[in-house]
Amino acid sequence: MWRSLLFIPVLEEKFLAKAASRGADAIVLDLEASVAPDRKDEARSALPDAVSRLASDVDVTVRVNALWTQAFRDLEASVIEGVSAIHLPLCETAAQVRAVDAMIGELEKERGLPAGNIRLVSMLESAAAVLNAREIATASPRLVAMTVGVEDYATSMGVAATPDVLRPAVQQVNQAARAASVASFAVAAGMSDFRDIDGLRAAATYARAIGSTGGYAVHPAQVAVLNDVFSPTEAELGWARRVVEAAETAARKGQGVTKLDGQMIDLPLVTRAQSIIARGPLSG
Repeated sequence: MWRSLLFIPVLEEKFLAKAASRGADAIVLDLEASVAPDRKDEARSALPDAVSRLASDVDVTVRVNALWTQAFRDLEASVIEGVSAIHLPLCETAAQVRAVDAMIGELEKERGLPAGNIRLVSMLESAAAVLNAREIATASPRLVAMTVGVEDYATSMGVAATPDVLRPAVQQVNQAARAASVASFAVAAGMSDFRDIDGLRAAATYARAIGSTGGYAVHPAQVAVLNDVFSPTEAELGWARRVVEAAETAARKGQGVTKLDGQMIDLPLVTRAQSIIARGPLSG
């Protein structure tokens, strides 16, 4: 799963031209916030070309507009070969996820695309949405990740997007995501000051410590920070490999548990070690 997802305005050629070289694990072609209301149709028309230019070099995803009318038009444009996932903004209920899932399924069938190939990421951007996180997380097998839309969430709480207000929401969404075995891209950092790289690193480090697996970038300078924070360190990989090796040795001896460096190694630690190895170093 992706460590870094970089937003790219689909109508901005200067950003599209360099998108695949920015080091992000996935590109989010944006049909929502970065597109003026009177240019939505233009953006939809431009999407297929943008996808075809990028898909061979990087995973391409699309953020559609919030439900319903605009989102349906966006989905008709977005369910095409080369799109890996759809980001669903202002997602508040499981019913919304199921409705979008059904429409994507119909479009996949009509267009001869593999069923279920285009995944969903739910963006929870209000207090009500965060309270519904558990139901949203289990609404569809197509849903593979969740996040908190920090600025909208803070606005719904009537406050600024500070760590104090964002951290409880991130924790709740992470717990819901993990309970449903999906990823979390929730990071308790406001998006308005993209130059605050130190602040992003601190927020991403905290988010990873409580279960987040990646995060969004609105500027290329943020990508390297996210890739670094959400990648296993050499020390973590070394520990994980030694744990798996110790467990395999114990299993050959018919032992269910063993010790490593004075620590008891049982199934939960082995599972955690295997997860770290699976996350391994990614390209970029």
